[in-house]
Amino acid sequence: MRHFIFWVVFLLCSPFLSSQTELYIPVNIQKAYQKGSRDHSGEPGKNYWQNKASYRIQVKLEPDLSKVTGSQIIVYQNNSPDTIRELVITVLSDIQNKANARDWNVPLSILNDGVQITSLGINGMDYDPGKQAVTRIGTNAVVQLKEPLLPGRTLNIEMEWNVMYPPGLTIRNGNYGDSTFFIAYFYPKVAVYDDLDGWDRRNYSGMAEFFGEFSDYEVFVTVPQKFKVWATGELQNAQEVLSRKYFKKWQEAQQSMEVYSMIDSTNYLDNDITAKKAWNTWHFKASMVPDFAFGTSDKFLWDVVNVVVDPETGRKVNFNAAYRKDSKDYYGMAELGKKMMHDLSTRVPGVPYPFPVMTIFNGNAGMEFPMMCNNASEKEWGGTVVLAYHEASHTYFPFYVGTNERKYAWMDEGMANLFPMFYMEDHVPGAPYLSSRKTRYYSLAGQEIETNMMTLTDHLRLWAPYRQASYNKSFYANYFLYDYLGTDVFLKSLRSYIKSWAYKHPMPYDFFNSFSTYSGQNLDWFWHNWYFEKNHADLALGSFENGEIEVINKGRLFLPVVLNVYYRDGSEKVIRNDLSEWNGRNYKLKFKLDQADLINKIILGNEIIPDVDESNNVMQFN
Repeated sequence: MRHFIFWVVFLLCSPFLSSQTELYIPVNIQKAYQKGSRDHSGEPGKNYWQNKASYRIQVKLEPDLSKVTGSQIIVYQNNSPDTIRELVITVLSDIQNKANARDWNVPLSILNDGVQITSLGINGMDYDPGKQAVTRIGTNAVVQLKEPLLPGRTLNIEMEWNVMYPPGLTIRNGNYGDSTFFIAYFYPKVAVYDDLDGWDRRNYSGMAEFFGEFSDYEVFVTVPQKFKVWATGELQNAQEVLSRKYFKKWQEAQQSMEVYSMIDSTNYLDNDITAKKAWNTWHFKASMVPDFAFGTSDKFLWDVVNVVVDPETGRKVNFNAAYRKDSKDYYGMAELGKKMMHDLSTRVPGVPYPFPVMTIFNGNAGMEFPMMCNNASEKEWGGTVVLAYHEASHTYFPFYVGTNERKYAWMDEGMANLFPMFYMEDHVPGAPYLSSRKTRYYSLAGQEIETNMMTLTDHLRLWAPYRQASYNKSFYANYFLYDYLGTDVFLKSLRSYIKSWAYKHPMPYDFFNSFSTYSGQNLDWFWHNWYFEKNHADLALGSFENGEIEVINKGRLFLPVVLNVYYRDGSEKVIRNDLSEWNGRNYKLKFKLDQADLINKIILGNEIIPDVDESNNVMQFN
C-alpha cells in the first residue's frame, strides 16, 4: 500500500515540479508547448507529430573511377498539421563542392562540383534540377512544389544522381585507398520538418553533425566481384552474393554465440569468397533509422558473433568486425563487441540494444552511423575500446532517441562519453579515462572563448568551443547528475527518458523536464547552472576561523565539495557535500571541523572533481 501511495503522490506532484520551470524558454519552443506537441512533464505532447519517409535506393560504386551513381524512390508522409509548399532536400556530400563553405581547409585539388542531381520527379511531375524550381543553397536543395503537400498526404519522389569520392577527401567517410571505401551521405534525402523549426535548413560545413528523420530503407549496393559490403541494416541476399562455401559459413556465423571467423588472414585474398559475377548487388533492409551508410573492401577480414541483448525475450544482435589485416587491435574487436553489446544492454544505459545488427568497419575515422561505426585502428588497446564503445553508444543517441546534433550536440556526445566510463573501470583497469576527461576539459575551461552549453552547436564554428561544450563539459554534466541522483534514480530517469522518446525527436527541455519528472524533484537549479550559465570548475579554500573552513566557488560551477582533513595523530576524516548545497548560497560554503586545534592539513577535492586551479586547495598548519 505504501508503494502505491508513493506512486500516486509522485504522479500528481511530478507535473507540478516540471511545469514550474524557471528556465529561459525561446519563443519557438513556447509555441510548441502551446500547441501541445511538447509537454512540460518531459513526455511527448498529446499533439506530438513526426513526418516519415521510406527509401528504395539503387547505388553503384565504381572504385577505379572513385564514383558513386544512384537512383532512388522516396515516399514522404506529411503527418504534420501544416500544408507544405516547398521541399527541402539535404545534400550532405555537397560539402565537397568547391563553392561551399567548410569549417577547415581542404586542398582545392580534391574538391569538385559536389552531387550532380540529373533527374527529379515528384508525384509524376518532372522538375528540372538546373532550373528555377530547384535552388541549391549550400548543402540543401530547395524545391518549390507544383502542388502543395496537404496534411496526411504523401509525396512520391524519384531522383537520379552521382557523386565523386576522390582519395584524400575523408571527412567522416570516404575513399581510403587500397580498395577500401566507407560511403556515407551519398544520397540526397528529405530534411527533417518538425514542430520547432519547420524545415531544417542548416548548412553542413563539417563540424556540427546531423539530424535525420526516422525512415525505412531498402538499399541495393552494386560493387565489383571481389568486394564485400557491410551496411546499415540486415543483408537480405547472402546466398546471391557469396559463393556456396561462404554462404554456408555465413549461415553458421548467424547462429554462433562465439566469435566466428568468416574471412581471416589466410584466405582474405581468395577468389572464391563472393559470387563469380563481374558485379554483385548486395541487398539491405533497415527500419526506423535516420540514415544509411555502407563500407566496402576487397581485402578485409571479417569476424562475426551473436549476443543476447534482451534476457527476457532472448533477442540477439549480430555483431560484425570488418578490418584490415595489419590492424592488430581489431583481432579482438568481435570479442570486445560481444561484451560491449551486453554491457550497454544490461547495465548503462541498461536498455536492450534496439537494432538487429552492429558493425565496426575499420576505415580511418571515429564516426557513428545507424548500426555501424567507421573507426580507425589505435596504438593502445584502451584507445580501441574507448573509440568503439563511444561510437556504439551513439546507437541510443541520436539513432534510437533522435536528438538534433546540429543544434544540441551535447545531447548525444555527453551520453556517449559517459557510457564507456563504467566499462573502462571494470574491464580496462589502469586506463586513464577520467584523467583524460580532465585534461580535455582543462584545455578551455574558464577561457573567454568557452561558451555555455545551450549555445546552438551550429553557431560554434571554432573547434575548441565546439568540443568543450559538446564533449567535455557535457560529460561532466552527466557524470555529476549521475553522482547527485545516485545510480538507481539516474538509471530510472534515463531509461524512462529513452522509452518516452524512442524513435522521436526530443529537445533539451524534454530532457530536462523528463529527468525532473522521473527523479521526483525540480532540477532547474542544476540545468540552469550547468547548461545555461557560463562558468567553470574552480573551488578554493578560503578563511579558517573558529573551527570553520570556508570553501569558495570561484568558477561558479556547482560541484561536490570533498574535504580531506588530516590530524596530527595520523588519523583522517573525509567530509563530502553534494553539489546542491551551492544552490542559493552565493558561491560560499562553511564547514565546521571537529578538533580544529589538532588539524595538520586540509586538502580540497579529489581525483574525480575537476579544478582548473589547484594551487589554493591545500591548507597546511604548523
